[in-house]
Amino acid sequence: MESLNKVIIFYPHIGEYGGIERNIIALAEEASRMKISPVLICYYDNIGISQYHNNLETILLGDHWNPFIKGLRLYNWFNKNRKLIKGLPLFFGGKAGFYATIARMKEYALHYTDPPSLLSTDKSYAFIKSRFLLYRSRISDWFTKEGVRRARVCLTMTQWNANELESIYKYPFKVVYQGGLPPAGVINSLPRCSGPVFRIFSICRINSSKNLKWILDVVRYFQTSDPFINLYQKLEVIIAGKGPDTDNLKKITSEMELDSIIQFPGFLSADQVEEEYRNADLFLVPGRQGFGLPVLEALYRHVPVVLNKESRISEILMSNSWVAISENNSNSFTREVAQHVLRIRQSYPEETLLKDLPSEQGWANEIGKHCNWW
Repeated sequence: MESLNKVIIFYPHIGEYGGIERNIIALAEEASRMKISPVLICYYDNIGISQYHNNLETILLGDHWNPFIKGLRLYNWFNKNRKLIKGLPLFFGGKAGFYATIARMKEYALHYTDPPSLLSTDKSYAFIKSRFLLYRSRISDWFTKEGVRRARVCLTMTQWNANELESIYKYPFKVVYQGGLPPAGVINSLPRCSGPVFRIFSICRINSSKNLKWILDVVRYFQTSDPFINLYQKLEVIIAGKGPDTDNLKKITSEMELDSIIQFPGFLSADQVEEEYRNADLFLVPGRQGFGLPVLEALYRHVPVVLNKESRISEILMSNSWVAISENNSNSFTREVAQHVLRIRQSYPEETLLKDLPSEQGWANEIGKHCNWW
């Protein structure tokens, strides 16, 4: 740290490449575009995130079983470099707020990405059997709440998230809708859902909250219900990604005798993802999540979408005819898929509806403004 031309992002633990890691890279890209050098601080980085952006400097504070030791390391780093930091450091996630309290931070912005209702339930009181763990969890909640209260500004991705977080922490949250990265090449504008082969694409981390069994239910419906029995000569489904529920989903697929239709290619490269979007007739998002960036990626590429309304990006797509939004159950999701396909075949959506979707650069620039980076 030699000059006041560096901005700080703090994300405690980088275990695998996911949504926040991509957000960090987007912020690094925008900072570089604005002639500012981004610095990421974390306790550990299992993926080597700097490989995804040449100008992103990563500082590892080192992991420790004791959160107070980790908080002290964070405090010492900021105390040493405070005068060289431009604007507000950006702390990512509730856990970052937890460490902000321990480190006695005062001047920072907090981005609370996924609110508590969308996090794993394995820490809920129903699963905590010992009084010690219950007590520890309550202390952790208090530190996180203090981390929210101490922040100069709190940010999140949707109004739905903001409402939930404000009800929990009694502190206002500003909404900056996340954007994705539009394709650089020519977009396939050929009508979807009209050929002899009907191809479904979905990509996500494969876990139970993604409700991917619903996609199997959609396939079964298309196999057994009019007019879909005779509408397409062939069904093809690609469910990309990895996660703890992969083996279980494959098992259910075999039990439903859908192996010849549904493929699980695992992790896809950027070029492979582009190829899947290019060939897809429909993009499906049955999961519950704090936003749902792949929805935007599909829409940028003129692929119609069906999503669960509890994928919270739904709040900005309610009136967009490229998108159908279901209730949070399989029957509703299947029904919306069927109706959306028939609507698209009858009246193709206008491409003008896809022009004002939020972009990754726009999101990163707005976050930087809230942090006083530019």
